[in-house]
Amino acid sequence: MAAILSPSMLAYEDDFLLIIDKPAGMLVHPTVSERGTTLYDYVKAYYEANGINAGIHPVSRLDRNTSGLVIFAKEPVVQHWLSQQQVEKEYLALACGRFDCSEGIIEAPIARKESSIIERCVDYTRGKYAKTAYEVLASYSSCTLLKVRLFTGRTHQIRVHLASIGHPLVNDNLYGTPGPQARHALHAYRLAFKHPVSDVFLEITRALPEDLQKLLY
Repeated sequence: MAAILSPSMLAYEDDFLLIIDKPAGMLVHPTVSERGTTLYDYVKAYYEANGINAGIHPVSRLDRNTSGLVIFAKEPVVQHWLSQQQVEKEYLALACGRFDCSEGIIEAPIARKESSIIERCVDYTRGKYAKTAYEVLASYSSCTLLKVRLFTGRTHQIRVHLASIGHPLVNDNLYGTPGPQARHALHAYRLAFKHPVSDVFLEITRALPEDLQKLLY
């Protein structure tokens, strides 16, 4: 299947930046075993189809099964400038169970689990500092809709932090209930930052996708 970037995936574009609303199930970058269907491939095909002579320089990344906003810079210097500022990153998350508090901050260091290449864990000896803030938006019979803000960017940070307080993401088979499940319920819905060229403050949002809306019960 050809890599075609649908209009609904295009969240923002100018001469310097491209922001894509990535669907769940898609890798951001090609790997040895997976090429042609990653977000990088979709952006490359989009450039070629529209005669855009620009680079594909990632500023942000998401796990395969996390949906939402991903930034690409069209020039290396723009990527560098953006890396020098704190981009506000907020997520919508469906966590298992109900919360006693309407908001909270989790500060717990994260390290790679010694027995795994992929899995991370809270580790106060080996871990790197990580900070996550959450706010309860709505409570349902078996889950809670949260707005989550990252202050650091550790691998699997939201998934690890929420699991560490007893509220793993819905359908997270790595940090929650093991076994085959749908994708974990996490969506990168908001990015806010000062444009590195124009200095204009940008705020880009994308609503909770339909597959996660169906889990609100």
